[in-house]
Amino acid sequence: MNRDEFHASNLTSQELLQQYAGILGELRARGVIRTLNAPAGDLAETLTARAYRGELAPNSEKSWDVRAADGRLLQVKSRVIAASALSKPIQFSVFRSWDFDAAVFVVIAAESYGVLGAFEVPSEVVSARAGKASWVNGEIVTLSLMGLAALSDCIDVTTRLQNALESLDLPVSLAE
Repeated sequence: MNRDEFHASNLTSQELLQQYAGILGELRARGVIRTLNAPAGDLAETLTARAYRGELAPNSEKSWDVRAADGRLLQVKSRVIAASALSKPIQFSVFRSWDFDAAVFVVIAAESYGVLGAFEVPSEVVSARAGKASWVNGEIVTLSLMGLAALSDCIDVTTRLQNALESLDLPVSLAE
């Protein structure tokens, strides 16, 4: 199929779902994602691993997602939002452990899957900001992008993750 000929509007809902499943399978085969779940979390972890020249944790690891080249353990949290909602609070997935050095919060554009924002925040800063969520047996952080950027010792790593996304189809050695 010619890349220019694909028009989602010409497909039935079932055909769209089949295409989506096929796309997830191809992204998994390429190593961009690790599961066949919605790809945002896997994508954010892959981009973080590339941006930090690190390694992904085994799928069963519950405390961290990426071991950075400098040895630090990073927990990656992501959300997909519409660009029009950037100023609104974003609820990230639950933290059940604090056995990591820093969290990397990645906000992905619903319209394009581009990286809207990415911030590295030390574990102790995240822990101090997190609120108890007994219904999920953990703690949750809810902040806007501006709120994330305002946290103490926060590092804006948006450009690093955007560069990792742009070089996603290059071998890791060439992307560096």
